[in-house]
Amino acid sequence: MNETTKRKPTMFEAQFTVWVIVAIIAVGMILQLRVEFLMVISSIVALLMSFRLGYKWSDMEQAIGKRIGNLTSTILIMWVIGMLLGAMMYSGTLPMIICYGFELINPKFLYLSSFLVCCIMSVLTGSSWTSAGTAGVACLALASGLGLSLPITVGAVIAGAVFGDKISPLSETTNLAPACAGTELYTHIKSQLWTTIPTWIICVIVYTILGLGTHIEDASLPENAVTLIEQLNQLYNWNILLIIPLVFILVAALTKKPVVPTLVIASLIAGILGVVIQGFTPSNATIAMIKGFTVDSIAPEGMEISPLATSLLNRGGMMSMASIVLICYCGFSLTTIMIHAGFLDKAIEPLMKDLNSRAKTMLTAEIAVFGIHAIAGNSYVSSVFVGNTWRKPFILNQMGRPCLSRTLEDVGTCVSCLFPWGNSGAFYYTTLGVAAWGAGGYAFYTIFPFACPIIAFILAVAGIGISKLSPEQVKEELALIEKEEGEGSFISDIA
Repeated sequence: MNETTKRKPTMFEAQFTVWVIVAIIAVGMILQLRVEFLMVISSIVALLMSFRLGYKWSDMEQAIGKRIGNLTSTILIMWVIGMLLGAMMYSGTLPMIICYGFELINPKFLYLSSFLVCCIMSVLTGSSWTSAGTAGVACLALASGLGLSLPITVGAVIAGAVFGDKISPLSETTNLAPACAGTELYTHIKSQLWTTIPTWIICVIVYTILGLGTHIEDASLPENAVTLIEQLNQLYNWNILLIIPLVFILVAALTKKPVVPTLVIASLIAGILGVVIQGFTPSNATIAMIKGFTVDSIAPEGMEISPLATSLLNRGGMMSMASIVLICYCGFSLTTIMIHAGFLDKAIEPLMKDLNSRAKTMLTAEIAVFGIHAIAGNSYVSSVFVGNTWRKPFILNQMGRPCLSRTLEDVGTCVSCLFPWGNSGAFYYTTLGVAAWGAGGYAFYTIFPFACPIIAFILAVAGIGISKLSPEQVKEELALIEKEEGEGSFISDIA
């Protein structure tokens, strides 16, 4: 079939494809089917519909290969975070934080502490995954030992991780959003404070109330926590030098060193500390970094390890990230077909009609980011797509580019944790072991995905913090957009 026979989808074809895929995912989640399987089935539906438009498998195969190639940096980060987590369990870095955390943190403020610690860690590193995979794991261990709610703890951890990922100048999403909207990085961060700070305050209040509402009859530690501490003291030698990997990560982040080499070096440092300080074998260090750490590998012969210690310490390793990488491959394959064939572009056309008020413009932009993110499984596609498509409506309604770039993160960055088939949702589940939805899910305790979009909409209606433009500035911005659009459209670039 020739290239000239390809056509754009009709509105019915686009909407039909989108809603069939939504139904497949929804029913599959209810039936608790594997996310990877749902992505594959959805990709088949999208592929069959693309054949109707004149596309061939070779067209999609080439497009998918190109898109997955662009995913390389994300996949590398996933692998090395698994490597780092296994290495820091092996060295005793995270177990030491867990052990002293039991003694230092008041159980009634654990939820709040989990949130604040992850806020600091994610701002300094610019990575929500690094924050959740290190400080978050330690907080989760404390909650388990103290008998506190794991879903609330994970929700607090993720909320803190999202906070930093949203406003840190070191974060990929914080840099991507202003680039898509056409504004400056620090102007974008300043604009984000209008929605992020109120949400942060709400989080502090909610996690404080939830913590104070816990009923702890005995101020002493539960028996399982005491057993865990005793076993950690037997298994490891505590030394201040064990914090070197974390200090190295923070220094590298502040000096803007590349993420992947930084985490690899931190992993190697942790492995060396495990050999030198703990006296463990180098072979166990490599196993912990590649296959994952198991407490049995360092336990003295005949020592009976408690179930709590096993569940908390047995984690990490590059191979533990394989399921996340698989989800990313499946998800990006689906996204590529939807975008390359034009289904996504056509499906959101109704949202673009009659955007003659700030309320309509903000609401439709938020819906578009959420919907595209739900299909794509990551915020990159939604940021690029909505950042380009909604520029004119924002400008026409006198909302400046910083307001648009902020919106991309108020929804995109914040809702990543809600989609189990996306890379972030899969990462949090794999690393922290708590599902997003269902009985015992963390989703409703993350707060950011719900509060930020609502606050953004209220501010748009009230005309507060929207980088308001004068009529002259509107004309200048529209002229600039016309010039930019003449240099190439988003669809041609990404396809």
